[in-house]
Amino acid sequence: MIRHNWLQIGASVVLSICLAGLAKGEDDHIVPLPAEKGEKKLSTFDYRSVTLDSGRMRAQMDEVCDEYLRIPNDDLLKGFRLRAGLPAPGNDLGGWYTSDTFHVFGQIVSGLSRLYATTGNAACREKANALLLEWSKCIEPDGYFFYTRKPNAPHYIYDKMLWGLLDAHLYCENKEALGYLSRITDWAVKNLEHTRLLGPKGHEWYTLSENLYRAYLITGDPKYRDFGRVWEYTEYWDMYGRKQDIFEVRPDGQQVRAYHAYSHVNTLGGAGAAYLVTGDPHYLAILKNAYDYLQANEVFATGGYGPSEQLLPHDKVVLKLANTPATFETQCGTWAVFKLVKYLQAFTGDARYGDWAERLAINGIGATIHMSADGHVFYYSDYRTSGGEKAMQAHGSWTCCTGTRPQAVADFCDLIYLKDTENLYVNLFAPSSIQWRHAGANVHLQQTTRFPEDGAVAFTIGTDQSVEFGLKIRSPGWLAEPMTVKLNGKPLASPVDEQHWCTVQRTWKNGDRLEVVLPMRLEVSYITPGQRYPAAIMYGPTVLAARATDPTFVHDLDLEHIDRELTPVPGDILTWRLVRNNNILLRPFYAYKEGERYYLYLEPLTAKQIALASIVYRPQWQGNGKFRFTKEIGATAEYRFEGTGIRWLGGRFDDAGKAEVSVDGKVVATVDQYGPGRNLPFQWEWRNLPPGKHTIRLRLIEEKSPQSKDHFINVAGFEVIHP
Repeated sequence: MIRHNWLQIGASVVLSICLAGLAKGEDDHIVPLPAEKGEKKLSTFDYRSVTLDSGRMRAQMDEVCDEYLRIPNDDLLKGFRLRAGLPAPGNDLGGWYTSDTFHVFGQIVSGLSRLYATTGNAACREKANALLLEWSKCIEPDGYFFYTRKPNAPHYIYDKMLWGLLDAHLYCENKEALGYLSRITDWAVKNLEHTRLLGPKGHEWYTLSENLYRAYLITGDPKYRDFGRVWEYTEYWDMYGRKQDIFEVRPDGQQVRAYHAYSHVNTLGGAGAAYLVTGDPHYLAILKNAYDYLQANEVFATGGYGPSEQLLPHDKVVLKLANTPATFETQCGTWAVFKLVKYLQAFTGDARYGDWAERLAINGIGATIHMSADGHVFYYSDYRTSGGEKAMQAHGSWTCCTGTRPQAVADFCDLIYLKDTENLYVNLFAPSSIQWRHAGANVHLQQTTRFPEDGAVAFTIGTDQSVEFGLKIRSPGWLAEPMTVKLNGKPLASPVDEQHWCTVQRTWKNGDRLEVVLPMRLEVSYITPGQRYPAAIMYGPTVLAARATDPTFVHDLDLEHIDRELTPVPGDILTWRLVRNNNILLRPFYAYKEGERYYLYLEPLTAKQIALASIVYRPQWQGNGKFRFTKEIGATAEYRFEGTGIRWLGGRFDDAGKAEVSVDGKVVATVDQYGPGRNLPFQWEWRNLPPGKHTIRLRLIEEKSPQSKDHFINVAGFEVIHP
């Protein structure tokens, strides 16, 4: 484990060269480095000096290191070499990587660099540097650097390449990275489209300013600062600055009804970097107001946001919970929030911002499943009220989320501890250690805990001499009651200040032990204040999801007395059963494995609708996210339910056929889905069944309407009818 204590500037902006305050330019003359103008009250340890000792975060970080180290370098470099006319051994990775779609090479280099800084795994540094060396041979004389001649999103890919080059310089001691950075930036200044288009053709140009401002602070070269100003997203940022609803009409008369979610949180990092460079308080106001707006209108109990990858008016966010499995773009969305939180805590010193990072470390990226060897990654979290499951969803292999995955996981270590000149801050609770040089003493703090399974946290101080400092512990917003503190076994008063830190100020001695208890309880998180549903059940910051065969259990659940509704399962941590139905089990969302069915957000109205994934199809039907459909004669769709009736949901189409419908093994109807158009309204129901368990079965038959072009039948779901 490496143990550096280098100076740092900003969230994730650390300068080894800042020790001297000078840098060498390309012609080897000395360039004074610009001073940060934005005030910082706190700093992270910038991935260094922090060790994850055990626990879920450490296990995930080890897993991610293995995932990315095993990707062959020749496979990652193949397209670059082919484009440059160089020998290109290796295999095509396929998916977005080979098609040069939102290409992730730069993000992988960035992630490896940060993982090296925090784990000390030399293989990560060696791989990052080796990849950049071979990639540099493919940069053309004019600075062209893309994987192919037809990159789909040049602004996006250039931005991600900046991450890789800056991070390799900062964390892997890569002496050539800034030279490469200068060459590709000269190309970008001349060739990137400057019209600042929005929508599908815009490809996230509005995230560019953050890294360009980072580059300016690192090199002192004003070309990065000047180019960064080009990409400031003032039309969007300023709406937050004015505390305006982002869906209102703008001063220029334009109105946006939906924003791409991840990138419109990610762009706020540009405002953070702009504050560092300029010191203009308007940028800080943008960050603070954006945080509060997003929390109030867009963020789910898990910390996730952006159903169908959209920021939407709040009422539409709620509606999306009923039917979209793409509830949260998990890897990318987590990464954007981690950066935003680090900027806000650095600039304000307020612990409250750490709550969002904590929720996502547990319920966001911390709840994802592994990446497959062929580059399929857990892209979306599914919170549907009709039930969800974890899957390698959506867009194929080597998507944008394969790039942000290692960056976000490396951020665990950059979020746990903070510092100022006089104090050490504990921001997240995880088994970990920190090395800190303070007032002439070498301080080692070890945090032991089983959090979030248990609220007990202990801190043991190791120091080579007595030293005074304040140990400040974040007081989370989810506490059931004030935390309790013991010092060397004796109770200690633990007032919390206006910045939400509990401070223990003393002269610390080797072996001192501070014990903290963070009280947690079962609570219900309502997505809309004053409305009972949709709702999620939480224990402290951990979101619980119900394991159930169908969602009908929601109807009788008393959310106002949720502690009476659930009973703990002996021997199973953070696991409860429903008192009135022992078959219903609630456990952390992060504990669910790939393919397991769960109900995270609860809503009685939509709980009647049975999700597509709960239906048994024989043989395999096709799907498009809204329907499952087939034209294979004899194909069946079957579902077991408990109620007094069942409603078949779908659509009428001009190529639809007929299905034989059986209930409890008896044919009850032949139903024709033909309609003179596309996706016309359709539903069919069967009622007056005796209370109890029943089975409905659809079977496609050869008979069809003479007007129909084909034999398709479709299912959008079933809806259970209750007395």
